[in-house]
Amino acid sequence: MNPDSEGAGPVVRTIVALGREGPDAVVLELDCGHRRHVRHRPPLSDAPWVADEQAAWSRVGQSIECLRCEQRQLPEGWVVHRRTADFDEHRTPEGLRRSHRIRAGVWGRLVVTRGALRLCFEPPRGEVVLATPGDPVVIPTGLPHHVQLMGPVCFYVEFLRPPGPDG
Repeated sequence: MNPDSEGAGPVVRTIVALGREGPDAVVLELDCGHRRHVRHRPPLSDAPWVADEQAAWSRVGQSIECLRCEQRQLPEGWVVHRRTADFDEHRTPEGLRRSHRIRAGVWGRLVVTRGALRLCFEPPRGEVVLATPGDPVVIPTGLPHHVQLMGPVCFYVEFLRPPGPDG
């Protein structure tokens, strides 16, 4: 459930690499773990820089919006590597109630097992998500957020990253 997603700000990421996908298309690798396909197909998409190898590579290090982060989609293939203890309305660290971020290169998944709470993404995102049992909330890397308890609740947070070299 996503009660206040209307008007949520874009999620801007840094291009870390790119690959060619034909003469008029590239696949950008973003620092969030997602890939973004960019094609030059006027008038639908106007990106003449993708056809020029030097211009395309000059985009590395620049920023671009990540639509998958805006939709809170985990990067493909990422796996849980750590999990917090169970928290409740009496044992929730104060740090979770204040603005904080998940470290770069790691995503979170808030799992509520009883009750409900609000996960508040702060500006520029500005989105509030209701977390309930059976509906985990994905937390993209680097976005400032905090939790608001709404009464009796039990929850934990999983931390995800790309699989290691041995799978």
